Amino acid sequence: MKKYINIGAKIIICILLVSNLASCRSAHELNKLGIVMGVGIDKGIKTEPIELTLQLVNVSGGKTPSKGSDGGASNTGYLNLKEKGKSISEAAKAFSRKLNRRLFFSHNQVIILGKNAAEEGVEKYMDFFLRYRETRLLTWVLVSKGPAGEIFNINPALETTPGMNIGELIKNERDVSQIPTVDLKDFASKLMSKTTAPVAPIIEVSKDDDKKIAYLSETAVFKKDKMVGALGKRETRGLLWVTNRVKDGVVVLGTEDDNKVNIITTRSKSKVTPEIKDNEPSIKIEIEQEGDLQEQTSSEDLVNPKAFAKLEKVEGEVIKEEVTAALQKSRELNADIFGFGDIIYQHYPRQWTKLEKDWEQIFKNMQVDVSVDAKLRRTGRITKPIMSKEE
Repeated sequence: MKKYINIGAKIIICILLVSNLASCRSAHELNKLGIVMGVGIDKGIKTEPIELTLQLVNVSGGKTPSKGSDGGASNTGYLNLKEKGKSISEAAKAFSRKLNRRLFFSHNQVIILGKNAAEEGVEKYMDFFLRYRETRLLTWVLVSKGPAGEIFNINPALETTPGMNIGELIKNERDVSQIPTVDLKDFASKLMSKTTAPVAPIIEVSKDDDKKIAYLSETAVFKKDKMVGALGKRETRGLLWVTNRVKDGVVVLGTEDDNKVNIITTRSKSKVTPEIKDNEPSIKIEIEQEGDLQEQTSSEDLVNPKAFAKLEKVEGEVIKEEVTAALQKSRELNADIFGFGDIIYQHYPRQWTKLEKDWEQIFKNMQVDVSVDAKLRRTGRITKPIMSKEE
């Protein structure tokens, strides 16, 4: 009898396991999905303050019209659609009137905020993307200098969709270290911080041989949830040095005879240390950088200890100037882009309660010491320059 009970139990367990494996409750057919590759948010009209642009992949392979009645542009690889609404959810639901597919956000690459929308405040837009279960927290966040919807109308040269092209552009920036790469998780965490100011790369349109291209130009700076200004290239890299985000990139040094020496960064490390003395907070920034001689435009022989020491000193000064420029700009905008407030709170939680209410004024006047230790390691495959003075 016991034998038959064991056999019956095993049969029941197998049936339950098989029934779970065969479940298709949450499955979606590809030909019934509108796969979103890019989201653009612009300021709308008073009654419908949000203009939402979605870029969808044309998985059918059929040709779509170059311009639709909604003003969206498309080619064989993608389709752009626009809708207005009082909220992101309302605008997204409105697409069902013109699209016979269910919107699918899991493959979305970028969220682009139009400058007008960014300056007005972005918290009301972020709630949807953080709450909706299909949205990935690794989606890139950018700000466009013009309308966000226009960025999706630029045909990429190498990728199938502009959304995918911008996503790959951002990934490339993680290696070349010129513009900060900001995903939804990072941007949202800064928004929720009481002191740290969020930043995001700025994307704009330019012409190259009469062809429009999208490129990353500057860094948008937010105060709370509103864009208040931008960092230039020099100030942006100053921010990257402090926040330990420089993995690569060239440091250009000017010599006495107005020639240029380019140092390629191979390793970089930064350390930010807070200190409170007599109720006065201060910050110490220590940056270690190593690089190789990548290029020079003079005939001077730089491969000797004396020349190396001189180049290292000049390079340290250049890096310090970039950090100082970023600090000065952040103080002008009254935006703590470095996260100094959060760092002080982590080290001195009790003292922070007294500093928090006056943090904006403290940040403007706080002493910040910057030290840079730059080292030049290698010279590449040659030692002497090709335009050597020796005969």
